[in-house]
Amino acid sequence: MGIFEIIGELVNPGPVGKMDFNDRDYELSQKFIPARFIIALILIGLVEYWIGSHAYHLEDLSYILKANIFLVIYLLLALVVRVQPDCDNLGWVPFLINNPFRLSDNFNRFLVILNILFAPGKYITRSVARFYRYCKRT
Repeated sequence: MGIFEIIGELVNPGPVGKMDFNDRDYELSQKFIPARFIIALILIGLVEYWIGSHAYHLEDLSYILKANIFLVIYLLLALVVRVQPDCDNLGWVPFLINNPFRLSDNFNRFLVILNILFAPGKYITRSVARFYRYCKRT
């Protein structure tokens, strides 16, 4: 954080995105729900395979337990957190060149990265939740 960024934000503050815990679910066509659920199960299976392959012995239950707890926390956070960066304030060439007179573009870029990191977890949790509602209705 440079002195120019602080002075620039004091003179002309830029818009900043937001992050809240009120994620709204949108509707999806009924025919895609089972396919998305299968893809979500494949992704969870790949993650579990990766976790299992890094446990040097199958008796290393502490590593497997810690990794699965981290996975569950990640999925729960991805389910409830909604990240909305302000895409109009990402730098001079969006996301490539930093605006040296604004600090808010750094925060918006951080929100974009968080949005990218939460995207797989959001896909998995929404697919599982929708499949549960789909099976409960039929």
